[in-house]
Amino acid sequence: MATIWDVLGIEPTTDEREIRRAYARELKLRRPDKDPQGFQALREAFDSAKRYASSAVVLYEDAESLPEKPEPTPMVDYVRQLMQEQASSPETPWSKNELWEKAQAISALLIRDELEGLGELHRYLDNEIPDALEARHAFSLMLAESLSEQSWLYRSLLNEVSAVMDWQIDNYRSSQLPDWIVHALEQQIAITDQENYWQYLARQYGGSRYGQLKWRLLTEKDTEISWWVRLIPDLLSQLAGQVGELRQQSPALLERLNPSLLEVLQKPTLALSWGAIIAVLFWGYTAWLPGHESPKMALQAGVMLAVVATFLWGYPFLERRFESGGAAGKCVHAFFWLASGLLLAMAFYSAWRGASAWQGKDAITMRALVIMIFLIVPVGWALWQRRSDWRNLPIRIVVVVLMFPVLFIRQLPPLVNILGMILLPMLYGIIIEMVYFIK
Repeated sequence: MATIWDVLGIEPTTDEREIRRAYARELKLRRPDKDPQGFQALREAFDSAKRYASSAVVLYEDAESLPEKPEPTPMVDYVRQLMQEQASSPETPWSKNELWEKAQAISALLIRDELEGLGELHRYLDNEIPDALEARHAFSLMLAESLSEQSWLYRSLLNEVSAVMDWQIDNYRSSQLPDWIVHALEQQIAITDQENYWQYLARQYGGSRYGQLKWRLLTEKDTEISWWVRLIPDLLSQLAGQVGELRQQSPALLERLNPSLLEVLQKPTLALSWGAIIAVLFWGYTAWLPGHESPKMALQAGVMLAVVATFLWGYPFLERRFESGGAAGKCVHAFFWLASGLLLAMAFYSAWRGASAWQGKDAITMRALVIMIFLIVPVGWALWQRRSDWRNLPIRIVVVVLMFPVLFIRQLPPLVNILGMILLPMLYGIIIEMVYFIK
């Protein structure tokens, strides 16, 4: 069985300064948060050694090796009993109020300056905190509770403090902290993340006048959504996208948004967009190219514009207007499904007729090759990709064909898209005239 001097790592002595130095040295190796049993043994050995020093009696460990064993005196019996007993010794008194004040001060310092706060926490744990296990446990809980009440608590700081205090905060089965404190810490971190995200949005929108306008419409609760807001291209759609992003990432921030804007976005509303402007210019120019040749071609160009407008704007409006499961919704879907099927059938027929114009014994082979390359392969691939949604597939194919040039032009750089607005209508005009127009 180890004696008190073995625990302290020194020879028997009555010098209290040497005993204290040994205790301080061993305390660094047996911290209560890392080795509570070792710390308890060290504390008992320290208290026994101090009482031994005050008794002014020096005992050697190997007393049995003496040639003659003197008759033990009452004082010797008392000291031996102190060295061998394992009863718990009284702990240093400590104040809960002082621990709470220190926990609040350190937690506030950690928020202001992480490095300085961690240094102060280490100094307090190594030199100033009372030696009692109960005091250290109470301070650990108080520090966690105080941190949960500090604004701007962030994840990396909590992880650093958890490593120092051995909270094991990232361990799902950790029992170092009560569940309510862990929940409060996580909630405070979530609030910090929300505030950081809100400040990021404020900086992002504050870089230009247009961004400041969007931020004012988005956040100022007394701002009305005037009619001219709908005339700014893509403004409402961008605001709707930002609201949707907030709803997914930080739903708690929705209460900070402009109620008038949320009310407008909840209803279907007409607003100008760059896609609509490009679509009008593109298809208008595409229709003008063959339409200006003769009144007959102009009439067909007008019909083409009506079909394009119906699919690009009429179909989405009617789809939002009527429920998909209702009778009106089914009628709308059936009409556009038949119209889409008719347009695709006309395209197939024109391609077959164009391929049959080739002469020679290989005309049938060439015809099949053209149909395979330009129609069957892309349409078959589209059918396979959306085989689970085959009821809407003809409509989607037509809408994609009509919207492709618009989306392509929007992706081009500012000067290149002007060139695209000139060349793409020519290409589309030639194809549409060959497939659908009657000369």
